[in-house]
Amino acid sequence: MWQSQNWKTTLNILHRLGLAGLVAALPLSNFVMSVAMFWLGGVWVLQVITDIQQGKKWNNRFQMFLQNRNAWMLAAFYLLPIIGLIWTTDFGYAAWDLRMKLPLLILPFLLTTLDPITDHEYRQTLGVFLLSLSFAVIWCLLIYFRINPKPYNNIREISVFISHVRFSLLLIFGLCVTAVEAWNKPMGKPFTVILSSLFLYFLYIIGSITGIMVLGVVMLWALIRTLMKTKILSLRYSTLFLLIAIPLASFLYLRSAYLKYFDVAEPDWKNLETHTLRGDAYQHFAEYPAIENGHYIMTYIAWGELYQGWLERSDLYPDSTDARGHLLKGTLIRYLANKGLRKDLDGLRALSDDDIYLIEQGYTSPEEKNRGGLKSRMNRVFFEWSNYIAGGNPNGHSVIQRLEFWKTGSAIIADHPLFGVGTGDVKKSFAAKYDELKTKLDPEFRLRAHNQFMTIWITYGIFGLIAFCIMLFASWKKNKRNLLFNAFMIIATMSFFTEDTLESQAGVMFFGFFFVFLVIKRKISLHTLRPVK
Repeated sequence: MWQSQNWKTTLNILHRLGLAGLVAALPLSNFVMSVAMFWLGGVWVLQVITDIQQGKKWNNRFQMFLQNRNAWMLAAFYLLPIIGLIWTTDFGYAAWDLRMKLPLLILPFLLTTLDPITDHEYRQTLGVFLLSLSFAVIWCLLIYFRINPKPYNNIREISVFISHVRFSLLLIFGLCVTAVEAWNKPMGKPFTVILSSLFLYFLYIIGSITGIMVLGVVMLWALIRTLMKTKILSLRYSTLFLLIAIPLASFLYLRSAYLKYFDVAEPDWKNLETHTLRGDAYQHFAEYPAIENGHYIMTYIAWGELYQGWLERSDLYPDSTDARGHLLKGTLIRYLANKGLRKDLDGLRALSDDDIYLIEQGYTSPEEKNRGGLKSRMNRVFFEWSNYIAGGNPNGHSVIQRLEFWKTGSAIIADHPLFGVGTGDVKKSFAAKYDELKTKLDPEFRLRAHNQFMTIWITYGIFGLIAFCIMLFASWKKNKRNLLFNAFMIIATMSFFTEDTLESQAGVMFFGFFFVFLVIKRKISLHTLRPVK
């Protein structure tokens, strides 16, 4: 059996199924990702047994591993959490961390010591990845358009398979795959345009700030590379124009949106009207000068009339919660502010029945329901910032919470700059430092750094961070002519600034797989040698 061609074909099919299963699971299922990795492990065992039966030197596979710089460097990185056990105190958390990061050790070894795949099989694997991404996007859009009856209150909830940020990064990498691998193939241009339109539309809808920033950097890198490589004068001028126009247009758009949101004169707090037309007292909270869409939120609040007017229109009590779980009277006040109305009986009576329904559903402005994803996300970030600088609570605000994460992480680094806190003590150190700094974050929002570089420094110290940066730089330098790998490294590195990419299974599998798969040595097949007609 070990010598037969049928057996070799069977092993090859099993190998390809394992690769296909892993890339298909990246946007869909953490469980299937793990199954696929162990599947590949089983294929490796069968291939090694076959080598032994055929009298081959099975240790040649280890040489293949050592010859791939990306593979052995990534596997060596796994030594950091092992070394970090020396000065850790929480071995339970350390054991979880070691299990979660295990793919960083297993995947590099498997991908380089399994039988080499052909260029055709390499592209097939990437094709399965694109197919899986397309399925995930379409499924999520069905939820967005409410064709799929799964309910959602927050736009991020339509990303039902994995985190919307991780999904955004996968989609951007998918765009790079189509541009590099499909554009110049037969029917590649229409395929690339259609798939890219689908992915970009979803990125716009989901409004991931991290995703949009990463996409922008990838586009600038592609333009700079085109400018440096091309000798066609017209293409050089057009590329240079885009290099200037895109950042400038983005800046002007953001500046315009920011000014429109915050362009309001500060009121004369001492001379504001004190009573409504009916004699109810107004309250003006000068100590909380938060702004939303050009209006101060906490001004002209007549609590008695606000409650009276609301209860005339709705069965929900103002001190209860809306459909999104937020305090209803807070949603009501923000909605009235967005419409430029006072928070009194006249303001309530100026609302339509549709307005009342939207408030009950948790919408804070009449435009929010139909607003484009990116604009909606920008306005939410603006509100988070306005709320934060006014002294408001950062809980539940993903962008502003990161400021608290980074401030806390920086304080931990200041206490343990050289060697960090150890593999198992990250969570415990953050909990203690949050208490010490008297953070306003509720316990459920007291998360880790959301910055991979900072997390590595906190965990393993400055020497661990230097080792990690050397690995990234050395891998890029070795493979700087590999376009797709360069794009992947930009995406991954950018994600490290706003996410703990290597502290979750989805992030570890994404980075661990493509970091090696994109640079593995591939054998030449008859399909590759076949002349093009």
